[in-house]
Amino acid sequence: MTDDDIISELYLNSNSDTVELDQLTLDALKKGPIDIFDNVYLGETRPNSLILCIDIRGFSEFMRQNEESLVFGLIKSFSSNFLSCINQFGYNCSYYKLLGDGALVIWDKLDGVAIQEAVTVFTTYVEFLEEELFKPYKNLSLGGALVLDKVYKYEISAEASQLKYRDYVGYGINLACRLQGLASGGGLIVSKKLVDIGAIYGNKVTDPDIIKKLHSLKGVKDEDKEALYLYKDINPRIISIFKVLSLEF
Repeated sequence: MTDDDIISELYLNSNSDTVELDQLTLDALKKGPIDIFDNVYLGETRPNSLILCIDIRGFSEFMRQNEESLVFGLIKSFSSNFLSCINQFGYNCSYYKLLGDGALVIWDKLDGVAIQEAVTVFTTYVEFLEEELFKPYKNLSLGGALVLDKVYKYEISAEASQLKYRDYVGYGINLACRLQGLASGGGLIVSKKLVDIGAIYGNKVTDPDIIKKLHSLKGVKDEDKEALYLYKDINPRIISIFKVLSLEF
């Protein structure tokens, strides 16, 4: 392929060295870790964000037992298909980041649409993995956690870079990452706050071994160790009840 072919493929204007992107691509860039440098930096607190954290169960063992080509092929397919799932079912999310054999997806504001999207992204992808990608590998599965809590949104860039890096930090992310480790394959742990406000129905986990692991989690507040819930369903009145819900915790 010649330089002209590459320029043509990228829609690169050789006179101005700029890339013209359509609106859908620009919208997707704004949700990922990397954005185009514009000298405008965000520094925002999101007090009631919805955080979905997922992770493959059994992936470490899978890596030890299989050739690199098979491992790389599977993780690339896992990641690309998950991005497609987000684009189709999590369109209103604010941010997503791939984390090797897992991922993080954030909705800045809690509402009915956010919860419906978060649950749909998880359940749809679990179904796809079970029926397609993970079908030949019985020891692989997906677990996750869905959390309501505060996060901080910020952006930085290197001096000579024409790109900007966007990221989130906060207790909500820490909690989601800790809780997802307690979910079995196909299971979605939901935070106590989501159950308490009536947004989600959850089955209380009573397994003593899992409760013991919950109590031993580091960096988790005592109130988040009081109970553990497994996702059951979304409250069907979720849209209307958000008009009267109190999110003061």
